[in-house]
Amino acid sequence: MKARRPVSRPAQSSIWMIGSDAALTYLIRRFAEQGGFRLDAKPAVPPLEAVREKQPAAILFPSIESMETAARWIEALAGHDHDVSILVCSSVTDQARARELGADACLLHPLTYEGFLSALSATRPSK
Repeated sequence: MKARRPVSRPAQSSIWMIGSDAALTYLIRRFAEQGGFRLDAKPAVPPLEAVREKQPAAILFPSIESMETAARWIEALAGHDHDVSILVCSSVTDQARARELGADACLLHPLTYEGFLSALSATRPSK
């Protein structure tokens, strides 16, 4: 079996997950750690100043519905020229809606480590 290589660690090595789904948080934390990132679970969207100060590599929403709830916050974040990727866990059929809401990439169900890495890689500029 071929060894999995973690995504190269950017200067911004944390991923913020918005929401309080314990099982999903556990799974994503495992993926993040395996990929060389730290997962910080946030019960709600943080202040924009916190994003600017901490500069996470990505902000992950657990569902399209959670993105819809945070739509104004996502718009404000984009308007402040923050270099942070917005990710969302979604189904294939929700990808277009996710993009409309401001997602840079989707982690498609069923969630896998490879899908997690793919979503992160899709938001990183190639070197």
